[in-house]
Amino acid sequence: MTVTDARKPVLWLHSHFMLPLGGTKFIYEVTRRLAERRPVEVMVEGASPLWRERYAEAGIPLREIGGATSQSMAYWAAFPAYLARDRRAVTAAAADASAIVSSFFPMPDVATHAAKTHGLRHVSLCFEPFPFFHDAEVIGMYPRPKQALLAFLRTAYGRVDTRGIQDADALLTLNEATAKQLELTYGRTDAECTYAGVDTGFFRPYADDEVADLRQRLGDGPRVVHSTDFSPIKRTDLAIDAFAVAVRSVPDARLALTTTREDPPELERMMARAKSLGVADKIDYLGFLPFVDLPRMYSIADVLLQTGTSAVSGATTMSLPVKEALACGTPVVRSGVTGEDVEDGVSGYLVDPTDSETTGARLATILGDRAQAHAMGEAGRKRITSTYTWDRVVDVVEQSLEPR
Repeated sequence: MTVTDARKPVLWLHSHFMLPLGGTKFIYEVTRRLAERRPVEVMVEGASPLWRERYAEAGIPLREIGGATSQSMAYWAAFPAYLARDRRAVTAAAADASAIVSSFFPMPDVATHAAKTHGLRHVSLCFEPFPFFHDAEVIGMYPRPKQALLAFLRTAYGRVDTRGIQDADALLTLNEATAKQLELTYGRTDAECTYAGVDTGFFRPYADDEVADLRQRLGDGPRVVHSTDFSPIKRTDLAIDAFAVAVRSVPDARLALTTTREDPPELERMMARAKSLGVADKIDYLGFLPFVDLPRMYSIADVLLQTGTSAVSGATTMSLPVKEALACGTPVVRSGVTGEDVEDGVSGYLVDPTDSETTGARLATILGDRAQAHAMGEAGRKRITSTYTWDRVVDVVEQSLEPR
């Protein structure tokens, strides 16, 4: 393997950019900074107008293969055909590349095929073992018909997932927790951790005059914020349960629910749960917040609540919303599956989210003492600003592009 030609673009492959999810945002933050150092092109099966616009603003070419993506049942029904489509498109695009980076199924396998064709280095950034094949906790939360479908897909196509990760020239992942899961799932012990970054100039404590409109709209009482996509990974049901416990001690508390995608049936189910617990009238469903409003929302919140429980999931162990809230000076109550961001009792609390009584009590402690919440928030921001920078992440990615 020769040293990569920095004059040619790095071709970054991802499954799709249809939703504003954490992994999609992670890739955007990394590629736009990597593009300041060397040419980068991004290729996906499909993208939403939001991400087309953001990549255009960053000056990064975004290529779309076109047709069905993994969000569609038609895609899975004819997966071999769509895999062949992706391989053809990527192999053609890689002819002028210096190296290939892949992230998320099925792109590691697609990248391996193209890299071997052109003699290129392939680096796979694996956020976590593909959850719909390997995360038993998450799979078990779906209805039985979907569990059966996922079991079939894993049997039929699990080798595609395994082959792509095992054949990559270099393997990156989010943190020690996900590195351990990659070892258990794929047998690779050489994954290097990128960790995550936070733009601490953007995610910062906002002054009162910068959030006055939000306070006027939502009130100035004690507030919890919970970010969800309504998937089983987020365990929004547990967030509502814990909030209901906290309200016993802090009756004027409110819960703001923000989401990265709309799911009316699941929202209805969550609100029915809240109603059964007597807190439906204390929940403000805000839906999808524009990116520019996220730090303002965190700044008016007393605490962020993260209730994902899966130790396999990068969305739980890495969690950009947790780090972004801390950067805004907002303490966090989160799952104790990792201690990489929240220091227990210092910048928030680490809990078992399935224990709603304890989780709710921790929320109430913060909600009932704004002076303590402020001190915790300052401690959280200090840790984030000193540890989690996107430039550091890009350093790791860039170094992985060169043979060692």
